[in-house]
Formats: sequence, structure tokens, C-alpha cells
Amino acid sequence: MGSMKEIFNSLLLRELFKGMSVTGRYMFARKITVQYPEEKTPQSFRFRGLHALRRYPNGEERCIACKLCEAVCPALA
Repeated sequence: MGSMKEIFNSLLLRELFKGMSVTGRYMFARKITVQYPEEKTPQSFRFRGLHALRRYPNGEERCIACKLCEAVCPALA
């Protein structure tokens, strides 16, 4: 029973030090906070955040009823 307690304590301390090492690594790392309105982060060339109602080449709307167009509608329709 004594060896079981030693194993448990050693595992507990090992996990504690692993957690503290992660905390220390992030504490002394370079800060990555961006002051949003003043500084904008560069967007990836694959950014697909534009909400718009698309149309087929024949003029028909490509609506799939996702309601994303409500977010960009100037008439709030």
C-alpha cells in the first residue's frame, strides 16, 4: 500500500510540474494581443467571410435558406 501512495504522489507532482511549465512558457512568451480597431490582423488569402446573396450566371439566385443575407441586408429584410 505504501508503494501505491508513492506512485500516486509522484504522478501528481509530475502533472503539477507539467502544468506549471505550460503556464510559464505562455507567461514569458511574446504577447499576441491585437488592439482591434486600430490594428487589423492580416487575413488569409483563403478568407471566405463575405456574406452575400450569390447568383447563377443566368441571373437566378443561389439561395439555400441559410439566412446569412439577413446580416448584410441594408433594408433589414
